[in-house]
Amino acid sequence: MLEFILPVPFSAKILDIGCGFCYLTKFLKLQQLDVVGIDFFYGNIPAVRCEKNGIPFFHLNIEVDDFPFGKDVFDVILFGEVLEHLNYSPITSLKKIRKALKKGGKLIITTPNALSLINVFKLLAGHNLYPDLKRFCQEPIYYKGKSFFYRHNRLYTIKELRELTSQSGFKILSSGFIRQGIYKKDLPKKVVLKSLIFPLLLAFPQFRDFLWVVAEKR
Repeated sequence: MLEFILPVPFSAKILDIGCGFCYLTKFLKLQQLDVVGIDFFYGNIPAVRCEKNGIPFFHLNIEVDDFPFGKDVFDVILFGEVLEHLNYSPITSLKKIRKALKKGGKLIITTPNALSLINVFKLLAGHNLYPDLKRFCQEPIYYKGKSFFYRHNRLYTIKELRELTSQSGFKILSSGFIRQGIYKKDLPKKVVLKSLIFPLLLAFPQFRDFLWVVAEKR
């Protein structure tokens, strides 16, 4: 996501929705950028980490709560790996984001690809793309009269992601696919699998793990 954010003017005001463990939020703060964090899950971890790094933080649910910022406040809003967790219509949340952006401000979305090669393999092997039944049947979190689940409630294709963004009042500037990297925590079997499918993902980017869209407020 960094390649879409940087460089931005030092005067830019950035909102990180779903800041989680605040790795990206903290990095942006270290670049002397004016960044604000929002999250609903992860307990008090986001609040503690943001406070420790001098980052304003708001604990709220974007699907229910109103933003405490007013209109036309932010130059960039990050919506990274949040869309798939929404329990209700994403257009409602995207319109709320649009309201908080300045005219010409940028929205950056990333979300898992419903048509990733890993997901194709899962289906061919007879597995479901969504949480196993035990996790699916867990009790929801109740908040302001609505129920919420911390899981992937809906995956999207690149066409669907572009449609949602356009329907919410944004002009799409660019979009594409992101390949998942190899991480230190990956088990050896997973490292081998990622290495084997890497050439396929180079040739067929539409099967990469994540989608991205950069859009502008019209």
